[in-house]
Amino acid sequence: MLRVRDVATHFRVHPATVYRWIHQGFLPAYRNGQPYKPGDGATGALRIPESVLNSTAPTEATEEAA
Repeated sequence: MLRVRDVATHFRVHPATVYRWIHQGFLPAYRNGQPYKPGDGATGALRIPESVLNSTAPTEATEEAA
């Protein structure tokens, strides 16, 4: 499992962009070992599966770079 910062570095975007992708459902995330659901009120660090690095960045990434 990766930190938001690690995913942001891999895709060369700001960590806020990774959080936005998570909230929009573009990236899967886990909190305390459970799938993350926006607005569930849970606290703790978000983690992203390493398999995300094997995929391409969400289409929004290419739009931001342009």
